[in-house]
Amino acid sequence: MKRYFVISHQSKDNSHINVQDLLPASCKLITGIAVNATAKQDGQLEDVIELLSFPKHLITDLLEQDSIVDLFYSYLRTRSSEEDSRAYFVSDMLPEITRILSQNIKYTCLSAVEQEELEQNITDTFNNEFTDYLYGTVGLYEKGKYLNNLEFADLIAQHTLMFAYKKREDVFLHIKQEYKRPEPYECGNISLLVNGNSFLLRDYMVTANRKVRHMIKEIIPFHEPLEVNSNIHTVFKSNKNSDNNTLTLRIYIEYEHE
Repeated sequence: MKRYFVISHQSKDNSHINVQDLLPASCKLITGIAVNATAKQDGQLEDVIELLSFPKHLITDLLEQDSIVDLFYSYLRTRSSEEDSRAYFVSDMLPEITRILSQNIKYTCLSAVEQEELEQNITDTFNNEFTDYLYGTVGLYEKGKYLNNLEFADLIAQHTLMFAYKKREDVFLHIKQEYKRPEPYECGNISLLVNGNSFLLRDYMVTANRKVRHMIKEIIPFHEPLEVNSNIHTVFKSNKNSDNNTLTLRIYIEYEHE
């Protein structure tokens, strides 16, 4: 039956380690070994952009409100020319569309300030770009000539949703702070001595991970089991890369237990 024995040592201020540890009395035949190194370090916060879920169904429902639909219908009765229809859209329809969307699209994950920023993003994006999108890309004026009231209302609602979706990465986003994961680094060399002069590892380069949630120990198997007496000698030579962080070395010894 295989069992494991763990030896733990700390290197503070980049200090070297030169110690001997007693092994369990039952540890007579070592079959493998693993070394892990971790260094605690204060995490640094960084801004991370996270896309919010796109409120497709909410926008669809909002565009069906009477206050907007009635404007769609009145728009048809006042479009004598493209210039007039565009002017009417900018003065009457666009403010109402923007108001309803900006005031009713809310996310529980946002703070009050972030919600205000979202509302302003919606307002600015629609005010600055939506009219050109409808009259330029969509060709709203020409298409509207051949549609009845209901078809025309559906056309504007459809392209309002499409425009919002096209701008989702500019509008529907949330900037949050997360701890930046520190990069692993080479912290030094380690040698493990058994029976005075038998080396399990000689000048083995150790890489420290500053943030380990689940420690994974990969046991390095031996081609042949190593007989041991009663102790193991650990020699760690720091390469001074740990700064002021305390380095914790864990040595996992796999052995046969009868």
